[in-house]
Amino acid sequence: MRALVTFALDNEFDPWRRSRRFQRVTGAWDRMYAARVGSVDVNVVLTGAGQFAAQRAIAQALQVKPEIVVASGLAGALKPGYSIGQILVARGIANPEGTRFVVSDPELVVDAEYVGATRVEKFLVSDRVISTAAEKKELAAHGDAVDMESIHVLAAAAHARIPAVAIRSVSDDAETDLPLDFDRVFNDRGMVSLPNVIGQAMRKPQRIKGLLQLARHSERASKALAAFLNRFFENITEGPYEDAKADALAI
Repeated sequence: MRALVTFALDNEFDPWRRSRRFQRVTGAWDRMYAARVGSVDVNVVLTGAGQFAAQRAIAQALQVKPEIVVASGLAGALKPGYSIGQILVARGIANPEGTRFVVSDPELVVDAEYVGATRVEKFLVSDRVISTAAEKKELAAHGDAVDMESIHVLAAAAHARIPAVAIRSVSDDAETDLPLDFDRVFNDRGMVSLPNVIGQAMRKPQRIKGLLQLARHSERASKALAAFLNRFFENITEGPYEDAKADALAI
């Protein structure tokens, strides 16, 4: 089996890259890596943050002809009760306006649950970073967690008729304000610009403590996601739980 996994940013992927010794794919591919996990050939593409970066990257990456696609990375919790590093798998993904909706493949959702993910009804995908607890509270009626890429990845997979699922690790809880204006952090490729981060931190040094805490939480969430993805791909083709999957899909 060949799988394609997307992450927006390097720091989200880095713990998994190091633990499985992913190798950079040379040639025409932009920011793509490959490794074998269990019996699965896994390609990872770093899309960059946001709609246009994700759409550009996934259109190219699908040329590897994966049999499944996993939209992965970090997410902000919208509802209380989700902890840092908790792995969530969404049955569906929508935009905040409710004008777009795509669904995860039900069997892949069950596969994720089987190895420890918490199933939630919906991820929201925003065109900007949701930075404050007040914004999260406002969106909580419409979804469980928020990111910036999942709907675009799953929509491309659906168009190509490839089963796909959105799996995210919580990096900031519903009560937490982010310490920076992250919409002004990304460059035109959707990657974090270190000078922009440093510039904001230097202008308001009181933000540095919150920035260090977010970095710790993001690292914790990324490590939890790496461990989860190892379990997910090591179990996905072994099939010892087909009866349990059938029961879950019937619910």
